[in-house]
Amino acid sequence: MARTLNANALTHAAGFRKAAPWGAAFAKVSDWSVKTATRITVEVAGQAVDIPAETVVALPATPTVGEDYAIWARPDGDLEATANHTTPPVTGARKIGGFHYAPGGNATGTTGGSTTPGINAYSFWDLKWRPSCPDPRGMTLVADGFWMDIYLTGVDAITNGSSRYNVLIADGSSPPKVPALFGGDGSATYGSYTWFEAQELASAFGKRTPTQMEFMAAAYGVTQASSRGSDPVNTILDAARTSKWGLVGATGNLWIWGEELGGPNSAPATDGRGTPANMPNACLLGGYWVNGSDSGSRCSNWNNAASSSYNSLGSRFSCDHLVLE
Repeated sequence: MARTLNANALTHAAGFRKAAPWGAAFAKVSDWSVKTATRITVEVAGQAVDIPAETVVALPATPTVGEDYAIWARPDGDLEATANHTTPPVTGARKIGGFHYAPGGNATGTTGGSTTPGINAYSFWDLKWRPSCPDPRGMTLVADGFWMDIYLTGVDAITNGSSRYNVLIADGSSPPKVPALFGGDGSATYGSYTWFEAQELASAFGKRTPTQMEFMAAAYGVTQASSRGSDPVNTILDAARTSKWGLVGATGNLWIWGEELGGPNSAPATDGRGTPANMPNACLLGGYWVNGSDSGSRCSNWNNAASSSYNSLGSRFSCDHLVLE
């Protein structure tokens, strides 16, 4: 569910106003063009700058597939997008939003997406319309209700972010690196990729593993009852199983850990962190590359202990939608 907070709740959102607050400040015009969706008033370099609706955002000449772009307000009132999220394009410019340039198009029906790269229209965020996690990159807004990672989690998520194009997928055979918040040193990896470890990694990003309800919504639009047929290895495009919201390889690629527990009681191993007596199994979602007709947005498996770890089992994270007035 969307959450509404006072503008003072996040200091970085101060000095930023939209004429239409209940929507993103930016909109897709074509596969590589962006405009403002509403009038914006933003404080830049100590002065208030008024930016009309329909203002075109200046983009790099050539987009990079799978890249996240930051939108900057310049002191002269012009808008510019760059792939650099830390260094402004000119002195005094302020980062006020962003979007993702996907390797393929979103599903427009129920047979998956396309192989034509373009801006994901649901990935636009701004200072007052964004994921609740600290880093909004690589996420898409599902049904105006919550955000989900566009890509499966990568092995190097602690340096690349939890959602990055064309990186090695984290699974039981290639576990992810341990975040510093939980004792990681930048190179140590988990010895497996269990439900427990997925919850820990997700929380390091201010995210969670999705509920079954969230996943069913987020995976809508894929080619149902189908699988990729081989291990994708990396977070690459699988157009037939791209969802309406732009989740890449949403189903039929790897199982992902869900948030919920259910099914028969099990006795999962917890690496010496206590005994969960009578703990139910953990939920797996979506199906993997050889599940064939069993894969899909409503595919789930409740027959695995939370300590299970397989090469066909990874993760994809979600978080709340944050709206600031």
